[in-house]
Amino acid sequence: MLPKRHNPRDQGFTLSELLVSMTIFGLLMGFTFAILISIMYQSADTQSRALALTDMRLGISQIDRQVRSGDVILDPAAEPYSAAGVDPFYSMRILTQEDGKARCAQWRVIDHDGNGFGNLEFRTWDPAYPSPAEYTPWGVVAHNIVDVGVHPTSVLDIEEDDPSTWPPFWVDMVGGGATQAQFVRVTLRLKAPGGDPDSIPASVTTVITGRNTVFGYPSTSCSHIPPY
Repeated sequence: MLPKRHNPRDQGFTLSELLVSMTIFGLLMGFTFAILISIMYQSADTQSRALALTDMRLGISQIDRQVRSGDVILDPAAEPYSAAGVDPFYSMRILTQEDGKARCAQWRVIDHDGNGFGNLEFRTWDPAYPSPAEYTPWGVVAHNIVDVGVHPTSVLDIEEDDPSTWPPFWVDMVGGGATQAQFVRVTLRLKAPGGDPDSIPASVTTVITGRNTVFGYPSTSCSHIPPY
C-alpha cells in the first residue's frame, strides 16, 4: 500500500499569515469607513448649506425691498441692546413704505441658545406705536447663522477691505450718499450644524441702497420700540 501523499493546498494559513491578513483587512476597512463618513459629512453639509443659503437670500431680498422703499434707515451702529436684545451692528430698524404702507421694520441676528448658531429674524409695528400698541412677533427668516466673533464697538473697528471684520449690518459709505445709513451692507454667514465642524462658513454679503432716504424724513421715526 502506497503512503498517502500530502496535498500542499490543504495546509491552510499559518498564524502569522492570518494576523497579517487581518491587519491589512482592518486597515482597508478603516480607510473605507473614513471615506464614507467624509462623504456623508460633505453631503449633509452641502444640502444644509443649500437650504440655508436659499433662506438667507430670501431674507436679504426682503430687507432689500424694505430698505429701497425706506424713508428712514437708522444706523445699526447706534442700535442699543435694549432695542432688540443684541449688540450694535446686529440689528437694524427701517421706516419703510413697502407695499405703499408705512411700517416700522426691525431685523436682528440672534443666537437664542448660545450654541453658535443663530437666526435672522424680523418684526414690524405701526409708526404711531405705542398707540396703537400692536406689533408682530419676531419671525424667523433663516436659521444656522453663525457668529464669527465680529463685534465692533464703532465703525472704526470695521475695515472696508477686510470682509472678516464685517458685522451683519453696518453703514458702508464707500458709495457716498447724502444721508447717513443710506448705504447699508448686510453680511450673513452660515454653517450646517450636522456638517463638518472644520468647514469654512458660507457668506452672503450685499450693499443695499435706500433711495428715498435723501428726502430728509425725521430721524425720530420708529424711535418707540416694542419690547423684544
